[in-house]
Amino acid sequence: MKERHTALLEYIAEHGKTEVSLLADILGTSQVTIRKDLEYLSEKGMLKRERGYALPNDAGDIHYRIAFHIAQKQKIARRAADCIQDGEMLMIESGSTCALFAEQLAKTKKNVTIITNSVFLADYVKGYPNIELILLGGTLQPHSQSLVGLLTKNSAASFHVDKLFAGTDGYSRDFGFTGDDLARSDTLSAMTECADHVYILTDSGKFSHPGAVSFLPLQDVYEVITDEGLPKEEQDFLLSQGIRVSIA
Repeated sequence: MKERHTALLEYIAEHGKTEVSLLADILGTSQVTIRKDLEYLSEKGMLKRERGYALPNDAGDIHYRIAFHIAQKQKIARRAADCIQDGEMLMIESGSTCALFAEQLAKTKKNVTIITNSVFLADYVKGYPNIELILLGGTLQPHSQSLVGLLTKNSAASFHVDKLFAGTDGYSRDFGFTGDDLARSDTLSAMTECADHVYILTDSGKFSHPGAVSFLPLQDVYEVITDEGLPKEEQDFLLSQGIRVSIA
């Protein structure tokens, strides 16, 4: 994705419905170029278009979440990709940063196998020939485009991997990493049992959101990969718990 695409998504996610002419002025390019950019981003489902305007997706939609703070998420994705070698098999849970991480693997690694419960992730990287995708079964959650439930948990139990990468909706020192959806959290908790090392990919803003449902206690986390907005006192606390912290 071009830097201009990232800037467009960040602006529209923050400011809402925006005229094409204003976007052209802000980014210092022509309206023709902006319309081409918006057409590309619209085809990828990352924003919506009206005549003369661009609009963000609905706040609960994963396309909106992937556009929000996308520059930070791309940095996290690139840092996480450094943890993977060519030829590895790994598990990736649903989430916007996880999808960008999968795309980074698809661009930079060879013969990587990704096991996932994310229909969105699978669709996002399906065009890359150098990765193999294994999609777990389960019940589809339309808003997150992820698969959850007993079938997903049973499917995941068929595999054992060294690394699982997951997102999070929130965090607290008492309960660890948390979710806002019971079914997703329950499914992810089961998926963590299939991996030797669990990595959390999240922007630093999630550390100020406690979340509603605990799915991953701190003692089960191997490494957190986040951005430079993580407060130092929280970084020190994670390190004191034996958790590696990488700042993208």
